[in-house]
Amino acid sequence: MESRNNQSVRKMRKNDVTKVFFETMKKVRKENPLATQNDVIEKAVRSEAPRFYVTFENARRYISLMARKKHIPIVNKNKMEMYKEIYRRYLKRIQDTSNQYRFVILERIIEEPAPSFYLDEETFKGIVYRTLRERKAIA
Repeated sequence: MESRNNQSVRKMRKNDVTKVFFETMKKVRKENPLATQNDVIEKAVRSEAPRFYVTFENARRYISLMARKKHIPIVNKNKMEMYKEIYRRYLKRIQDTSNQYRFVILERIIEEPAPSFYLDEETFKGIVYRTLRERKAIA
């Protein structure tokens, strides 16, 4: 079940990254017709994301570790920042709730808009270019 959820989250992220890339390209090229694709990617990668791209199971696992002040086995700086943001929002909301609703709160948080995609430019670029190649192969 976990791998299916992971695939679903990755597919959503891929679709949203591609959508933001093309929306950003329209805006940037309207302002500056000579803007390069790298200019577009630099701006797009800093865009707000429609949600946090993490499964509920991973969010629950890492938020639980953070709540218990345990070591988080994540070396990716962007991913760690994402979990810190989720945890910050989680702490803000659980103060007035009983334990039985905490997982519902976490589930809602990961589906909220995120401040960014929590990706570096190379990863963002890779997602966009792979998607473009896939579309070209289908056409």
